[in-house]
Amino acid sequence: MQPSRLLRAVHQLGRRASSSGRRALLEAEFPGLQMEGRVFISPGCDIRVNPGGRLRVSDCIISRGVNITVGAGAVMEIDADFIGPNSVIVARERVTIGSGSKIAENVTVRDGNHDHSVELRKLVFTSRPVFIGEDVWLAAGSTVLQGVAIGRGATIGAGAVVTKDVPDRSVAVGVPARVLRAPLDG
Repeated sequence: MQPSRLLRAVHQLGRRASSSGRRALLEAEFPGLQMEGRVFISPGCDIRVNPGGRLRVSDCIISRGVNITVGAGAVMEIDADFIGPNSVIVARERVTIGSGSKIAENVTVRDGNHDHSVELRKLVFTSRPVFIGEDVWLAAGSTVLQGVAIGRGATIGAGAVVTKDVPDRSVAVGVPARVLRAPLDG
């Protein structure tokens, strides 16, 4: 067999077994990782669970280029239907994403920030839990910052930066995000 044909065959084999293979490797590498149901992990994802951290993912499609990081002693629970390409989710304390939620591309969710009372080079962080309810839509490029709770059925507009709680079934847009409509009829 020609070398180029052999390389193509190996590449195709890797693509077919890729998600289950990545899942098995991640579960072996990170004892704090628990995957339930149908979890699909696209190529190019970076998923890390630091010692003492815990990550539970249930029935979720994790798109290409997603970065999920769980700090030491932190907890992250993801029940979202999918996480769009190149999104970043970081837990230093706790991040919870409810079932049926959908996260578009280039979304950032972080429960931590630099402690601005200390010199930046010391890399001291503060953190406050982030809670994203069930059936929430985080549109492309949106950012959810520490200490925020987003209610069930809420929609966060594209490019919005959420710095305060968002009520159930409302729409929030802008930088910083403000509630445009609350609650939606339905």
